[in-house]
Amino acid sequence: MILTSFLTLFGCKTDAQKLEVSTIYTEPTKVTREVPGTDSTHTLTTTTEITERLDPRIFMRSKNADNLKFRIQGNISSGGHTIHQIKKIRFEKGAQVGNSITLRYYVEIKRKPGKENANVTGYNYVKDENYKIPKDVKIINIELYENQINTSDMTPKLIAKQTFNFFAKI
Repeated sequence: MILTSFLTLFGCKTDAQKLEVSTIYTEPTKVTREVPGTDSTHTLTTTTEITERLDPRIFMRSKNADNLKFRIQGNISSGGHTIHQIKKIRFEKGAQVGNSITLRYYVEIKRKPGKENANVTGYNYVKDENYKIPKDVKIINIELYENQINTSDMTPKLIAKQTFNFFAKI
């Protein structure tokens, strides 16, 4: 509380890297379809997503001599009789091989029993990251995995991969 007051007083900002989660909503829509072979029509109720679903990807926001700022984004599905929630995004630094390094991010998805709201089909997530680039690293590989943490299948699934190459162009 006191630290926040001092930062606000001096106009500084904290370097907090927060995970932002937003809900993907749908709305019911009536659709009329003609039945082939007869002269009758049927009216059906379907759902249409009204919130944009973010594509899983990693992209660079900015880069200077020793710092890389990038964004991780994606979505998970949730609905029916099982609720899927994002617990956290876990970071794992890989070994440096020559002048390249691999950074792995795991989206930990928690399943819990219950019924999701009928108008909710999933969740979008966005997280901004800062990485201090070591002096001898010229290639950074970033991988994004989804990991269901309380299921029988604990193998993470690769959903996005991005390579940043910082060799000087000649």
